[in-house]
Amino acid sequence: MSFEFISTLVLMVFLMLINVPIWASIILACVPYFLITGIPIAVLASNMASGGITSFILLAFPLFSLAGAFMNSGDLSRRIFNFAEINVGWMRGGLGQVNIMASLLFAGMSGSAVADISGLGRVEMQGMIEKGYDKEFSTGITLASSVLGPIIPPSTPIILYSVSSGVSVLGLFIGGFLPGFLIAGTLMIMVNIISRKHDYARRKFPTLKEQLLSWKDAFFSLMTPVIILAGMFTGIVTPTEAAAIAVVYSAIIGLFVYKTMTFRTMLKDIRETALFCANTYAIIAASMVLSFIFTRENVGIYLAGLVTAAGLSQTLVIFMLLAIVLLLGCFIEVSAMIILIIPIILPIVNAVGYSTLAFGLIFVLTAVMGILTPPFGLGLFIGADITGMDFWKVFKSVLPFFIPLVITICLMVFFPDIVTFLPSLLLKG
Repeated sequence: MSFEFISTLVLMVFLMLINVPIWASIILACVPYFLITGIPIAVLASNMASGGITSFILLAFPLFSLAGAFMNSGDLSRRIFNFAEINVGWMRGGLGQVNIMASLLFAGMSGSAVADISGLGRVEMQGMIEKGYDKEFSTGITLASSVLGPIIPPSTPIILYSVSSGVSVLGLFIGGFLPGFLIAGTLMIMVNIISRKHDYARRKFPTLKEQLLSWKDAFFSLMTPVIILAGMFTGIVTPTEAAAIAVVYSAIIGLFVYKTMTFRTMLKDIRETALFCANTYAIIAASMVLSFIFTRENVGIYLAGLVTAAGLSQTLVIFMLLAIVLLLGCFIEVSAMIILIIPIILPIVNAVGYSTLAFGLIFVLTAVMGILTPPFGLGLFIGADITGMDFWKVFKSVLPFFIPLVITICLMVFFPDIVTFLPSLLLKG
């Protein structure tokens, strides 16, 4: 690797540390590289305007983000929580189990951990605290269960991974089901253990009438993931078209069926989603330039060669990469991390012969855990804002739930078939 390349990396890290926006840090660091090496600066501009940013599948990213915003404004979160409370609130752990089930259902709509915490999470935490659950337990399980958002399809981080890696987005979506249920299962076991210790209350088993009324109240909310997933998996629509349908459907439900969303809140959601996605698109465009430099410097091939020469086992290499991902997740937002480091580490994954499909889900789960870790964990800040708790107290509340999440990651690493089984079964043709 050349001196110019190393200088680019050092400058980029320095700019990020002094809080220059990530996309600007990348561009400002790359410009000197082009000038020193004599590459026409027009190449920088052409790279920003081509590649992954022009991908049709990437349109699903802002669309699913907007659909999630409409769902939060349209009262779908509360209805999902009430449905889960009636149908699983009788289990040991009561509203703790409800929390996980509601997040599992909402994950099939929003595809985002932050959307889960901001919308459904607010309902979950307030509902649990009002029913006598302590703030620490309520906050901890709400934040931990939010990681289901990017694992159960549809998922905005998975879409970005697909664009960055070339792995089938449909295969990744299907591959997310078993890991998602595994996460939910391990979290439910943890809630059961904690609830036995604290003897948390639980509701009586629902009557048939209560169950039927819960289905009636939440029917249109529950149909959201059914419409999205059925359309994609039957091949009737592409993931991008499914995302567009999700936007229209959630808007109609919020405006005309539940009538809890106004055109003013709708425009507010569109504006906020546009700002959020514009920042991500800017990072993607900047990363295309960085990817050009990585390719020119043969970084991926160089690192893969080092790993192969070291003779490390496949499992050890994967765990080393995940340790780096978890560390970076403490400082860098999930979407930005996917775009920045996947082109670097994917050649290493290929070099050790590990499934890039399985690694995608493991990578996303590990990266999403970054929103639950200091010093910049967005989930911790949102949890503190909702509950009024101290930032570090929020982090302490979620720590016990790292145990089931880490166990799930380890199982996925050792048994990648947990991810690949369903795609290999359903996508044979």
